[in-house]
Amino acid sequence: MSRKLSVKEKNTLLLLGQDIRIGAKTFKKIIHHYRKDLSDILSDSSKRMERFLDPNTIQAIIEARNGKLPKDVFKNYQIKTIFLGDEKYPKMLSEIYDPPVILYCRGDIDLLNTLSIAIVGSRKHTYYSRIVLEKIIPQLVQAGVTVLSGLALGVDGLAHYLTLENSGKTVGVLGCGVESIYPTSNKTLGERILGNEGLIISEFPPGTPPFKQNFPLRNRIIAGISVGTLVVEAKYDSGSLITAGLAAEFGREVFAAPGNIDNFASEGCNQLIKQGGKLVTSVEDIFSELRIKGISDDMIKIPQPENKEEEVIFKILQNGALPVDKIAKSTNLDIVALNSLLTMMEISGKVERVGQGNYRLKNLK
Repeated sequence: MSRKLSVKEKNTLLLLGQDIRIGAKTFKKIIHHYRKDLSDILSDSSKRMERFLDPNTIQAIIEARNGKLPKDVFKNYQIKTIFLGDEKYPKMLSEIYDPPVILYCRGDIDLLNTLSIAIVGSRKHTYYSRIVLEKIIPQLVQAGVTVLSGLALGVDGLAHYLTLENSGKTVGVLGCGVESIYPTSNKTLGERILGNEGLIISEFPPGTPPFKQNFPLRNRIIAGISVGTLVVEAKYDSGSLITAGLAAEFGREVFAAPGNIDNFASEGCNQLIKQGGKLVTSVEDIFSELRIKGISDDMIKIPQPENKEEEVIFKILQNGALPVDKIAKSTNLDIVALNSLLTMMEISGKVERVGQGNYRLKNLK
């Protein structure tokens, strides 16, 4: 859009947008054909609209003319609107080929133009996702990065939750109206986002149900606002791969956490890496690709043990690196169980391998 809209024009779009049959594609046609004043469509004849609109859309516009904005909903839920061309409209999103004309927002709209990383993944994730995100998110937060996701079940919700737990800023993008958090099981999480100076947005007007066809549209917003998208656990047919594909299409970075080759939950991520996605095992992989200045060494927290077995390993490795056989002898742990435990500790950033089969504590000063 080459010009800013007047208040009258914005109200026209808001009014028409209340009808679910009138979406972003129709808006763009209206803006293109009514360049002088798009509010003229409210009085234009059906005959003239036939030049560029189909009969069903024309009927929807005629019916929408007699509607009213749900002002009480906007007021009760403190919903703000941002239009393409507005100063507050997210610059990154405006650069994609089909940016939404209207964004409905609840919360801190200034987050729309901060450095953002999208984190998406399986709705039925395993504990591995939590290990990865507990390793990545704290340092993203400390570097001032906003975490953006879709407020869905699984990895999306976990990304929002861990960002809040680390006192970070997060943005949730919905596939329905912003007055109603979907899924309802994440309502408390959505309220917590808003209560901690976060943001919830949607291109769909208040009252829009979470139709299945809305979510691919929602995904392009997630990919469009962010400088990069990190996928953590995703099957081959996961919607997260749609988001990753859109990110690549928009010229954004695509990151993926590698997973067990025998685990169906990691098939999508491993495939992304094979196709050129950036493999991520630490936050530095993201920082280096995006040239983000990370946190200083004195800000890095030394990982802490989570159970008795890890406490013993921490104590043994305090004085330096040791091979697995010596760790096993000192801990009396079965070698197979020990290897599994050390692998999990390595993934969670507590230990690291050095040399031939030696392990040492990570970030030990």
